[in-house]
Amino acid sequence: MTRKVFLGLTVFFVVILQIWFVTLQYRYPYLGIDLNVNPITNQWVVSSLENETKGLDARIGDIVYKVNNKDPNSHFSITKWRTLEQVNSLELIRDGDLIVVDLESVSNSVRHDLLPIMAEVICFFAAILLFTKVKMSKSSQYLSFLFFVIGTTFMSLPASIRGEIAGKLLLQLSLSAIPVVFLQFLVIFFREKSDLRLNLKAVLVILYISIILQNILWLSWVGKQHINYDLYRITGPLILVTFLIGMLIVFGLLFYIYFRYRQEKSSLATIIRSVVTSMLVSFLPVILLSFLPSIVFGHYAVTPYVTSWFVLIFPLAFAYLIITRQIYDIHMVLRRVLFTLLMASLPSAIVTALFLVFTYDHFSVRKSILFFSVCVIILTFVLYSAEHLYTRMERFMFPRKHVLQAALKKVAKNLTSTSSFRDLKDLILVDIVDTLQVYGGAIVFKYRDSMETISEGHIDKAEVEALVSRHMPEEHPDLVCIEINRHEEYTSYLIMTHKRANTRLVLEEVQWLNLIVSYLAVSLENVYLIRKLTDRLNDMAAQSPDQEESRHLNWYRKLSFELQERERMRIAADMHDTTMQDLFHLKRKLTALGEKFELPPEGHSSIRSLVEYVEIINVNLRQNCFDLHPYLLQEIGFIQTVERVIERESYACPFEIVFDASRAYEIERRSLETKRHLFRIVQELLNNARKHSEASVVRFKLAVAKGSFYLDYTDDGVGFEPNEFKPADIRKSGVGMEQLRSRILYLQGHLELDTHKGAGVQMRITFPLKEGATA
Repeated sequence: MTRKVFLGLTVFFVVILQIWFVTLQYRYPYLGIDLNVNPITNQWVVSSLENETKGLDARIGDIVYKVNNKDPNSHFSITKWRTLEQVNSLELIRDGDLIVVDLESVSNSVRHDLLPIMAEVICFFAAILLFTKVKMSKSSQYLSFLFFVIGTTFMSLPASIRGEIAGKLLLQLSLSAIPVVFLQFLVIFFREKSDLRLNLKAVLVILYISIILQNILWLSWVGKQHINYDLYRITGPLILVTFLIGMLIVFGLLFYIYFRYRQEKSSLATIIRSVVTSMLVSFLPVILLSFLPSIVFGHYAVTPYVTSWFVLIFPLAFAYLIITRQIYDIHMVLRRVLFTLLMASLPSAIVTALFLVFTYDHFSVRKSILFFSVCVIILTFVLYSAEHLYTRMERFMFPRKHVLQAALKKVAKNLTSTSSFRDLKDLILVDIVDTLQVYGGAIVFKYRDSMETISEGHIDKAEVEALVSRHMPEEHPDLVCIEINRHEEYTSYLIMTHKRANTRLVLEEVQWLNLIVSYLAVSLENVYLIRKLTDRLNDMAAQSPDQEESRHLNWYRKLSFELQERERMRIAADMHDTTMQDLFHLKRKLTALGEKFELPPEGHSSIRSLVEYVEIINVNLRQNCFDLHPYLLQEIGFIQTVERVIERESYACPFEIVFDASRAYEIERRSLETKRHLFRIVQELLNNARKHSEASVVRFKLAVAKGSFYLDYTDDGVGFEPNEFKPADIRKSGVGMEQLRSRILYLQGHLELDTHKGAGVQMRITFPLKEGATA
């Protein structure tokens, strides 16, 4: 039987059982009447009543005369369980009088019908979510099965208390299976998250077999027409004992692992501590307050309808952490849950006090505790989910903030492809002006003896340059001036006019501009260094148009390329070790600030927005670090690195990228320097295609044949005339065909170019399969 067929049959049977159980619940109210046989008269007498069953005109000592207009000895729930359930009509004899009980007036408490359904829905929803959304994680699949088993337990409760055999069987089967499934989930979870392998296959097999045999024996025994009631009374505690033994095995395993690895400063120790803590919180209430008192004293200290809700804490917490991929931050999440519980306790206590004031005549300690617990759970869920709900609803509640955030992502993405100052206008400045709805904007580079201005929209360049020419630009009545970075050779500024509505930029928009500036500062520094180095190299290359003669410049090219890569690595390392670490500490401090102080909702909203902005900056800086220093070349090789870059770029590029390297794995045997040059060539071809080609399909094909490495590039874009690219133009941008040509010559390669306007581009780059020349 295939896995899909098994799942389909399981779902089918669960749906059928659910329909049957709901039908029972709708047709028959829960009476909660226990019976005993009068040894003298041999009549069935009411021995106990459920306190929370309202509207039932029955008393202890009443004699059961008729059930469904028949003799009570013919009713199955009486003969099997000595309970009176699934009744349509009931006649009792009280003090010699015949009483017809009105069953339509019977109403059940919330805990018997509503609470199990609520818990069941939560469990099944979590199981479906995990099973469908996190398919790649094996532990999440087992966790979804655990949710399914717990949900089945809650599903069978209403039918079980109504005396239904299927409900009782499903209840004891699922309850005894919970510890075993839990144990199997933990084995898979530790193996997946920490490589800790627990060899418990034999134990699991024995436990599963024992559960199956136990339920088969129970079913064969219950299937008899007359059963031994004293034996039946033993089965309930026996199931609870089975459950407790299973949980004892789970706790024993966890404590063994905990005491063995608690001193290690690793993710495993953190996970174990978190698992132990959350399991104690989840299972100790139901074990200590419900199951153990039932086994020892014969009654519950606290009804399991209340304590069983705590069982959901552990799997729900892990479901959330697996889905959001925060499993190693569980200790932070648990601390946040505890803080949220404390915050929810005070308003819950106030609401409970008001509830008691208005319902004082019906005061009950159990009701008060239940009401308080429900309030705490609901408020905790609302408070904990507030951040997620706020994020989802932000675009509707705060549309301006959402627009700024979306624009920030776009600008950050564009900055990763900025390779010259000329790109700033098309890729950055236009978006900033459109987003802020200002008349115009400018980026100004102030050199020692000159000034360069890149502008967009309606802005007075003369006024801008006059403002920047001052040693310390002061506040201007009509312009907003923010310094981007200060360099030994130049200082750059971002300048914005008033908005088109003739109003100044508000504080939120100025903060957004400062975030943009933090991106620009890093990007401009990179562009400046790259342009400065490539200009020098292109000057040398332009002086020697003959390809053979230019090979003698390899020693200089090698030095230039090494300087470029060294500078890129330095910038990437600086960003990783300083800027990104500072952002990480800033994020933690902002989060701690929001949790430490009681702030108004606007304050919490502002802090969350700042944390989100910091995270966006961090992600883009990480991507910039990789573009500057593609460390994966050494870890996974040239071909897989290119595949990852193309996969990343395919989401943002307006064209389809086809990459074929099936015949090129010989290149992985070349030196890291060679692979780095090839990577930069592919990177440059991809950047040029994105900026200029206007193509619908771009193809890269890598192959090794006849002792040579071939890189074929084709696109169906607008093409160009090769003679339009002159060295003088190339030196202005620092990139282009001459940059490619320089790298190709350094690797002793050969370039074949076939392109015309409107005819796309076809390019073949050939390298001999030997190391490049050394200086």
